[in-house]
Amino acid sequence: MENAEPKYSVLVVTDFLDRSEHALLIGLFKSHINTEIICNPAYDRQEELRKAGITVYQHEIRHRLDLKAIKFIRNRLTIKNYSIIYALRNHSLSVSLFASMGMAINIVGYRGTIGHIGLLNPESYITYQNPGVDKIICVSNAVKQYLESKHIPSSRLVTIYKGHDISWYQNPTDSYALSAFRIPEKSFVVGFVGNVRPVKGVDVLIKAIQYIPESKNIHFVIIGDIRDPKIKRMLTNQIITNRVYFAGFKKNGALLMKHFNAFVMPSVAREGLPQALLEAMAQKIPPIVSNVGGMPEIVSDHENGLIVSPGDPKKLADAILFLFNNPDACKKLGENAKKRIENNFNVNDTIRQTIDLFDRLAIIPPGPRPGTELKSNFYCMLEGTETIHPILSFRAAARNL
Repeated sequence: MENAEPKYSVLVVTDFLDRSEHALLIGLFKSHINTEIICNPAYDRQEELRKAGITVYQHEIRHRLDLKAIKFIRNRLTIKNYSIIYALRNHSLSVSLFASMGMAINIVGYRGTIGHIGLLNPESYITYQNPGVDKIICVSNAVKQYLESKHIPSSRLVTIYKGHDISWYQNPTDSYALSAFRIPEKSFVVGFVGNVRPVKGVDVLIKAIQYIPESKNIHFVIIGDIRDPKIKRMLTNQIITNRVYFAGFKKNGALLMKHFNAFVMPSVAREGLPQALLEAMAQKIPPIVSNVGGMPEIVSDHENGLIVSPGDPKKLADAILFLFNNPDACKKLGENAKKRIENNFNVNDTIRQTIDLFDRLAIIPPGPRPGTELKSNFYCMLEGTETIHPILSFRAAARNL
């Protein structure tokens, strides 16, 4: 069976892969689906994919109308007969749609967040609202419902959770200790991991400190780039800086969670299902999340974590104090969180469900991509136009519709 002929071929188009996506590609290949990938030359786990048997092509996708990327993908599509393109990012979906104009190939997109799709956003029409997209894999039911609200047919949408493997977080090799965070060794550490954007509600977490008595040995670690101006202004407050350590971006942020006693994701809007939440739960770290997006799909209040109202620092402080004051309950919630990942968010389920979807798509060949009549003009325009501005190119092509 090891030398069985591939069932069909899938071209994955992306820039980088997270841990779950990386495991998914290897799982597809092991299931006798010829899996090839176009990724950013800077992606640092390419060699692992090659050793697994996956063909890797290097090409940077700079934006949604990247002519060089469109040409590169188009060349691959003319050389080999792929059944499916799986585009994992907004810009990779857009260039894949342009590259496949007039070709009979299934296009599958991925959506991990809520927001930024609508009638007034032209980028929506070259990505998720494009009729050429056959299926969109949604990271949560909340994302699926959001896309349905934007008049994307439910028949094109499928929820597949990003699964994890508990073994990924065992025996971490990082050398960070609490002393690196300037936090006393016996502190109760509350942590956040993610890009610190306004929708993530980190300002709510910091405001919660005022409701936590200084006598409580509770400290906070924020891992991620600070992109919220409110947070930068808060850094001048000594009360905050004495209890909160901003670590900045850390490539091994998931493994640094081993120092957390609790994980907090206090998002106020547009949350799909944050990867950091699953990473924390896989390591038996009890989560405190807001009732936003897909997070209540994995966290059950007082069963495997705590759920609070978004934007309410007092409620968030109460939840933190509950875990601090009830170590047995804190431990139990952490254990249940790990079981939740093992039983319901396992990477093997992600692989199986994705294969089932791809198998169904590969059975019935699609019709030609929308834009057959545009194809010749568009690709003639691409020849020798390496430096033309992408917006001008797009408008020139659109005039031929």
